[in-house]
Amino acid sequence: MKFNDLHPNIKIRIMTEFFTDITQMAILPFMAIYFSSYVGAGLAGILLMINILLSIMVGLYSGFLADRIGRKKMLISAQAIQIFALLVMTVVNSPWLTSVWITYAMFIVSNISSSLIGPAASAMIIDVSTEKERPYIYGLGYWTGNIAIALGALLGGLFFEKYKMMLFVMFLFVSIVTLFIIIFFIKETFTFTRDKSETKPSIKTGLIRNYLNVLNDRGFMLFIVATICIMSLEFQLDKYVAVRLKEQFEAELFTFTITGVNMFSIIMLINTITIVFATLQLSKWLGQFNAKKVLTIGLLIYSISFTSFAYSNSFSLLILAAFFFTFGELMYSPIRQTILASIVNEQRRASYMAVDNLAYHVATLIGSIGLSLGALLPSEGMALLYLGLGLCGLVCYRIALSMKEEKEVRVDTQKESVL
Repeated sequence: MKFNDLHPNIKIRIMTEFFTDITQMAILPFMAIYFSSYVGAGLAGILLMINILLSIMVGLYSGFLADRIGRKKMLISAQAIQIFALLVMTVVNSPWLTSVWITYAMFIVSNISSSLIGPAASAMIIDVSTEKERPYIYGLGYWTGNIAIALGALLGGLFFEKYKMMLFVMFLFVSIVTLFIIIFFIKETFTFTRDKSETKPSIKTGLIRNYLNVLNDRGFMLFIVATICIMSLEFQLDKYVAVRLKEQFEAELFTFTITGVNMFSIIMLINTITIVFATLQLSKWLGQFNAKKVLTIGLLIYSISFTSFAYSNSFSLLILAAFFFTFGELMYSPIRQTILASIVNEQRRASYMAVDNLAYHVATLIGSIGLSLGALLPSEGMALLYLGLGLCGLVCYRIALSMKEEKEVRVDTQKESVL
């Protein structure tokens, strides 16, 4: 499999998302600091929580809409909204004008735009890819995404404080170019067809009916529960794990003292470097093995590594855990995306992807709760909790996969009986 063999839509999305992620990550992670400096940490936290809730609601509506009007129209509309929001944010963060409240309003609009884009873009990739291509596509997307995040965070760390307007201009420029590319080079991949005997429901009724059908898909919902369990572990890394290391860890290496903050930085550095240099090679090698077994082994490695992060104060063990945690992540993440693409309903792909996006928001909230739990439970207790979450996620994934396999067998049997 080569990049040039992919559908043009997929190649365009991978390239545009790479530059979008760079400029986005140079701004978004630093907005909490920005708002805190103007309105205080307490109010800033509430404002960001409101933003998350709005993004969840818009994301669900976006999935429903993308399954009705098509992927391209959603992408064009959302990208135009993004450009408007960034243009205003650039103006109100210039040397001539500063307004934190207009910035916040446009920050919400910008995040709404991203929520509108997500399900449509994810569904479009499934529309034009085959099951054989998807491990490569998701592995490549995972690799480029992590490089973009690292580059964006570096740019933000260097320039956000003094040159935030320049970063907004960069993001605006990338968004304008992306809109141009979508309009002239992206092809529509989905056309909604309604049964002629079916009456057209209201938007509210159609939305509710649509997501009730998704929620009734037991295999998919088990998959979502598994995703929440596993992703809530990942969101612990920069919360409970970072705080615990800061408070409990200190080690001597030769003549250097390594603090908990230093140790956390080392873990993140190992994670980033390993992803950059090992993702494509590992994905290609793992492609020859059974996906279910790769997923199982990857999640076991991932979960056990996190238990080490929760309680260990050994420098060497934490270094090993950082490598194994990354390899576990590289094993399960692209496979998870590939399996997800194969279990969603063909006529509701964007809606299914919207629910999958919702799982990430729920996992984020659980990650925040984990920080509070860490103040009540000893590190050994948190380690057991992490192991439990990992095993729960693994079991749910395996059951969901078994249900998918049983369904495929039933469909094949029915086809044979018809013939």
